Amino acid sequence: MSFPTRTKSAVNVQFRAAQLGFVVAAVFGVSFIACHLRNFVLPNVPVLFWSDQMLYATNGLRINSGQMPYRDYFEFLTPGTDLVYAQLFRSLGAMLWIPNLLMDFLAATSVSLITLAGARVLRGPAIALPAVFALGFGLYGGLDATHHWFSTVFALAAMVALLYGTEMRHIICAGALCGVMASFTQSKGAAVTLGFVIYLLLSSNQFRESASARAKKCLTLCASALANFLAINIYFMFKLGIAEWCRWIVVFPFRYYPTMPGQSWRSPALEFHVYPGLLKLLCASYLYLDVPLTYLIFLLIMRRRCAKEPNLPWNRLLLIAITGIAMFLSVAPSLSLMRASAASFPAAILLAWLLQQRARSLRFVTAIAALLSVACALQLILNTQREHWNLLDLPAGLTAIREPAKYELYLWLKDHTHPGQAYLGIAPLSYPLGLWCPAPIQAPGPWEYYRPEHINRSIAALESNRIPLLVLRTDTQFQNTPGYEPEHLRAFHDYVEKHYRVTRRFATGDEVWERIPDQPSLP
Repeated sequence: MSFPTRTKSAVNVQFRAAQLGFVVAAVFGVSFIACHLRNFVLPNVPVLFWSDQMLYATNGLRINSGQMPYRDYFEFLTPGTDLVYAQLFRSLGAMLWIPNLLMDFLAATSVSLITLAGARVLRGPAIALPAVFALGFGLYGGLDATHHWFSTVFALAAMVALLYGTEMRHIICAGALCGVMASFTQSKGAAVTLGFVIYLLLSSNQFRESASARAKKCLTLCASALANFLAINIYFMFKLGIAEWCRWIVVFPFRYYPTMPGQSWRSPALEFHVYPGLLKLLCASYLYLDVPLTYLIFLLIMRRRCAKEPNLPWNRLLLIAITGIAMFLSVAPSLSLMRASAASFPAAILLAWLLQQRARSLRFVTAIAALLSVACALQLILNTQREHWNLLDLPAGLTAIREPAKYELYLWLKDHTHPGQAYLGIAPLSYPLGLWCPAPIQAPGPWEYYRPEHINRSIAALESNRIPLLVLRTDTQFQNTPGYEPEHLRAFHDYVEKHYRVTRRFATGDEVWERIPDQPSLP
């Protein structure tokens, strides 16, 4: 009787796969724990972030209450993030720990994916180097569970699929992931899909494939992406009509999105007015300078050395570079630390590869860079765990609030509102307190970003629902911001001043407006 035997090469492949699996699992675990210690105060109290994830969580609650994006509440992104939050809240309840724990998974998955990708171009211990760079530098400004991180996970997954080959099964898989990616962030999905098309054309040209073979690959990628994109978005396109859907998904991001402070090319300069420091300067330098320079340096080196050293994995490296450049360009018009963090991960792989190419001469530089990134990660964890937190039990669960002024605001509102109460005002207050907004926008602002039809519908919602309480920012906070137009809110202010009065002012700069009781009509 004979038994099947395995060749030595097959055993080595399985051994390397087991090693890689162990490394990826270890990277996922370390990344998850590091992010968890930044998002939760030990033992398990979620930090209350005044960030965009609160807005998307609120949108998820709106969907669960029967509202629809674009029609019942303002949205200019494809609805993937809102739908995920809606499903999580439907399954687990609207608890404050959900966005924070979700961010832990998104960040750990992203770091694991670049470790998988790095294994295709790096050797030995350097496989873990991209994860080290991402853990401190890359995740510095990124713990905000919004569409940026969902689309990043799918972009990296699609890149990994193509790193393992450009056969039809890989292309179909990558295209499907691109369609899902575009259902979270349409600009990143379009940019990365275009980048993959460019990569397929370049790689097919290098291997001297026929024009029909190249066209087939590109069309397959685009068809797979379009099919999955339509599967998620067709319902909303049908309900709104193509013209109205395009108005918000295509026209608004180009025309009105940059009119809001913090969403234009000025954003990086504005960020340094708040919490400056050495840690922020170090990580911002990596995200704003090192990431684009890494892509540029790699392309120059590839152009010079590609023909001389054909044995290096240039095709795979080029795919990583194209993916990273596409991700970076998709956020470049409104760059911020959070957006740059979510777009920086492919650069960590290329930076590790560039350092490995000069392992002897740059050994000291590599060690210093890795130690600095680890030190940044540890410092961010210590900042969370050593901070004095104000614990507050809200309708959405126990939470930790850093700023005493915000703690006072939440505490007062907890005592003066009840879950299910109609509310209009600052967005981060709705979800933790269980309030619901019948207006299309939470709080109108003095910029073109807030469209007149939304402001008019918000006034109508105030009138028809007799909303008892508003929390609004004072206009004096916005007077020196770009695009400030006080006349834009004239009708809204006139209505509020006629039917509401200020009853409380907080150190945050927010004001509570309570509705004046209606006068009884004379017989």
